[in-house]
Amino acid sequence: MNIEHVQFPAMLPQTPWRRRMKVLLGRLLSVLDPRAAAAVAAGKLPSRLGLREQLLIAALVDRHQRAGTLGELAPLHAWLWQGEQAVSFHEQAAARFNSWWLRHHCEIVAPIQKLIDAPDSPYRQLCEIGCGSGLVLRDLARRLPQLDRLTGLDLSALQTERNRMRQADPRIRFVSGDVTAWIPAHATPGTIFLTVAGVLEYLPRAQVQRLFRDIATKLAPAAVALIEPVPRDYDFERESESRPYGAENSLAHNYPLLLRETGFVTHFQQLQNIGDFTFMLLLAERGHRTEPAQA
Repeated sequence: MNIEHVQFPAMLPQTPWRRRMKVLLGRLLSVLDPRAAAAVAAGKLPSRLGLREQLLIAALVDRHQRAGTLGELAPLHAWLWQGEQAVSFHEQAAARFNSWWLRHHCEIVAPIQKLIDAPDSPYRQLCEIGCGSGLVLRDLARRLPQLDRLTGLDLSALQTERNRMRQADPRIRFVSGDVTAWIPAHATPGTIFLTVAGVLEYLPRAQVQRLFRDIATKLAPAAVALIEPVPRDYDFERESESRPYGAENSLAHNYPLLLRETGFVTHFQQLQNIGDFTFMLLLAERGHRTEPAQA
């Protein structure tokens, strides 16, 4: 399926009449087979979608769009990033790594380096959430030789196994799991948690809040480094609620506010415009340094 012609991962055609037809058929199928509709809403889907699943997804996403509850699509995003589609996406990561990370997003490395080099710094571990192909993590291992361990966490067990087979640096490990469950269960204090090019945008606001709270209360001293896409018109000074945006039906969160509410202090914050995308780069810390934020 060519994702350029659908609203990813909702399987909604951009052509208006095709979209209406698919949604109507999906609504009818939801009435006729409510058990199947419930399974789709819970993200219980086969690795390859048939027409029935596509129709049910179309109706489900349309309903949440109209109700303003797109955060309820988190199970669909989780299904997507665990499956074969995610592996195909990550196998094409080299171009994004070269054009986004090496040219733009790597600006987050200098603030991270400063955090590691600070007097009495506790930071000797880094965990990349949603590490995908592992290219960024391997580059960080080269740039930050002071780190004792770098962990790549990803939903996809398939991609995790591929990464392990390609790994040579003994400081790097790859694990598979859900971020909201794995981090409070396995992470340790003194860790820098990183996302690159969009991970938390697929989680509802409540899950992002809980993740930040777990890190702040159970794992401090800890730091959070984010590179997350946001709408270009999002006003971080005046808006507090998360809102959906883009073709992927993902969510823009007010990351500075959510981190501040859980006791983090922001050390670095920047907006980057790359083509049609705007990314927020942010580094915040809980439990070590207390200097005021740097814009």
